[in-house]
Amino acid sequence: MKYMGHKGKMLSVLGEILLHEGRNASSFADPFCGSATVSWYMAQHTKRPVVAGDLQSYAAMRAAAVVTRDKTIDPDMIILPWFERARKVADRIFNYFPNHIKSLQPELKEYEHIQAEVHRSRIFSAEVLPGIISKTGGVWPASKAYSGYYYSPAQAMILDALRQTLPENNDQKNIALAALIEAASKCAAAPGHTAQPFQPTESAAKYIFEAWKKDVYHYVAKAVTEISAIHSNAIGKAIIGDYKQTIAELSEGDLVFADPPYSGVHYSRFYHVLETICNGTEMEVSGRGRYPDPQYRPASSFSRKSESLNAAKEFLDLCAKKKLNVVLTFPANKSSNGLGSEDFIAIGKQCFSEVKVEEVESNFSTLGGNKIHRNPRTLCNEAIIVFRS
Repeated sequence: MKYMGHKGKMLSVLGEILLHEGRNASSFADPFCGSATVSWYMAQHTKRPVVAGDLQSYAAMRAAAVVTRDKTIDPDMIILPWFERARKVADRIFNYFPNHIKSLQPELKEYEHIQAEVHRSRIFSAEVLPGIISKTGGVWPASKAYSGYYYSPAQAMILDALRQTLPENNDQKNIALAALIEAASKCAAAPGHTAQPFQPTESAAKYIFEAWKKDVYHYVAKAVTEISAIHSNAIGKAIIGDYKQTIAELSEGDLVFADPPYSGVHYSRFYHVLETICNGTEMEVSGRGRYPDPQYRPASSFSRKSESLNAAKEFLDLCAKKKLNVVLTFPANKSSNGLGSEDFIAIGKQCFSEVKVEEVESNFSTLGGNKIHRNPRTLCNEAIIVFRS
């Protein structure tokens, strides 16, 4: 899944450290779980329950798909009936447009033709689609907010139809929703994370249609198949909320993995599309990024430069008071939220009995780089800091 700060590439080193530091723990917590990569890893490689949490519901739901389940599930039990239900719902709208796939996703190559088609799709989404939706019933957040932008009208309708018809069985529903979130990420016509959609400029227009031609059903089915094949070794929990709620589930001697925000911009700005699809709630959007109003987007003190240092102190102090061990990852140099690994190290030395540091090379998003003013990604060192109570 597209996610800045993704820890998948670090697991060869980070995973070994976590397994070693958590060898005597009874539970493991991942309170900033993000893409859920580390939560899934620990759920599969230990026999300890994993408690995953995040302010953003899509992240917690991604984690839940694995950490709350201790057996594999036949993917066809999910895919076949789910897709059948979804197609029936989508057809309520598609029947108004018998040639919708051809007309809304044409094979165009010339910039001017692509630009015209994007414009036409946006007019269709703004002026025609709402009237059709009102006749069919149901909730259509992706179609109303993102059709003609992050997704073609057809893709947006399919995403909404799939969201409306999730399985009722809890384990199957968690897998299906996690797969839908992953597919939405991979199909979005946006660079890297889903901060803003590509605009139909001469240089970016082709990327819109590359994304718009992706088969949503294919990407969802692939994700369901992959996720349903893995499971935890002990039933854990997923929490939508701040780190305090997640850490409250732990006892003395347990292990926390912390990967707090390093950006001075709230992460919800970059993943509002996935959050909207996860929640399945319609809301007003505006701007080039099609953002919901800030009051509907979760915010973290770690992303406020004036509050980030105090947030770091509160986090480590809470873990130390509960006598938890912590493995924390953070860029070695100062990040845009004003923090660097040295800040966490200095704080930790005051409240933990032992602090150890290892640095690895990482590749970070610059949150909007365009190769003109700055590269979209930059190499830097990331610290893996171990705090022992």
